Amino acid sequence: MENNRYGLYYNHKTIGDVLLIEFKPNEYPTRVEKHDNVVVLYDNDDLVGINIFNISDIIKIKADGFIHHLNNEVTDVLNSLLTSKGLKPLPYLKDSGFRIAKIIDIEEHPDSDHLHICKVDVGEKEPLQIVCGAFNARQDLKCVCAMPYTFMPDGKQIVPGKLMKVESFGMLCSGRELGLKGYENIHGLLEINDESLKVGDDFFIDYKG
Repeated sequence: MENNRYGLYYNHKTIGDVLLIEFKPNEYPTRVEKHDNVVVLYDNDDLVGINIFNISDIIKIKADGFIHHLNNEVTDVLNSLLTSKGLKPLPYLKDSGFRIAKIIDIEEHPDSDHLHICKVDVGEKEPLQIVCGAFNARQDLKCVCAMPYTFMPDGKQIVPGKLMKVESFGMLCSGRELGLKGYENIHGLLEINDESLKVGDDFFIDYKG
């Protein structure tokens, strides 16, 4: 899967009137460029992030943390600003990166007493293999999957890798990991019982609960 995703965060109470655009959260910026109200962060020549100060002068953003998805109109406004500073435009994000998923097969990790190896239907031609440690992971469970390279509400990016030598592509999420109110102290995967939500649907766009 192509990695063209980025994470967006805005919380006026904690960081002020600044829109944070995150590209590579695991890299530390070594160089900073200022273009008036736009600050660009680089690790050598790799773009790490962009901070847009006084964003409310350009567009009103209703958010208090992680921004699940930008519509194309908002992206166009941001791109107009970025290109005016000589920066590359943001690619359009067609979805939030969080999909309704179903565990279609599950087996225990051979080297762990709590990890499971899940085959997960996310609405693609082939299922994803995801290593998961949730106590309620089970076959036929409908849940939420953060797709590869998706940014989480806490700023982490889900990068394909290995957990105890087993490849894992994506992450099955709890309500707490999704940043849902009321789930701060609830463990286990968020179980989706809404029959109107189908495998492959976008959780943050299609979920009305």
